[in-house]
Amino acid sequence: MLKNRNWLHWRAFFEARVARPLPPLDLQTDYSYLPSSLAESLAIFQLGESGGGSVIEQARRSRLPGVDADYAHAVELFVAEEHRHAHLLAMCVRMLGGNLQRSNWTASLFVFGRRLLGLRLKILVLLAAEVAGICYYLGIASALRTSPLKSWLLAIVDDERAHLEFHCRFLRQQITNKWQRALFVTAWRSIITVAAIVVMLDHHRAIRDLDLGFGRTWERWMAIADLAQNLVLGNAESRFPTARSGHPGATAPTG
Repeated sequence: MLKNRNWLHWRAFFEARVARPLPPLDLQTDYSYLPSSLAESLAIFQLGESGGGSVIEQARRSRLPGVDADYAHAVELFVAEEHRHAHLLAMCVRMLGGNLQRSNWTASLFVFGRRLLGLRLKILVLLAAEVAGICYYLGIASALRTSPLKSWLLAIVDDERAHLEFHCRFLRQQITNKWQRALFVTAWRSIITVAAIVVMLDHHRAIRDLDLGFGRTWERWMAIADLAQNLVLGNAESRFPTARSGHPGATAPTG
């Protein structure tokens, strides 16, 4: 029953974080030094953090090996954390004087990927989205002065780190032979490369205006993608660095 025990640990991990309150809206800090493209960029990411309902239903109905009620409940709590991120990002956009968006082609592309048949493929797309969030929010935070906006983005990064490990653990359980390993690597490298190109095209103005560097952004993206791949294949342990020290919350399960 090791697998069931693993999902019970993850369920408890997410349950311990449910009661975290949203911080108060910060309208005192001066963010006028930041380009308008940042608000536009975060508004696009805000859309992407707002969905996820279909994966909950598929996890509940799944008959895949190792998937049980604890996993399905953990997925539901994971989606709730993503919705919390959507609220935080909406507040960030407001603080920057921007407007939320109703639709965007990159957000729609990720939604399309999540709606593809098969829980494993959905999780693979979600894993790519976690890599995108960690890479991009870290890059933005590096360009910001100390402020609530920077703290919120780093807090989201810490959450996404745990989400990445959660999805890697699921995929690792589903890969049981060398053919599945080869198929995963091929699919993962294809998805993560396309996702990187799409995101960098859609957010090129913010990357340019914040001087994040397209080369540095690509390198950070691929380093995180490599770590995720190694976690899935069992070539690395869960040693993903936290974005900041002192972030409240339990440590992600490693078993």
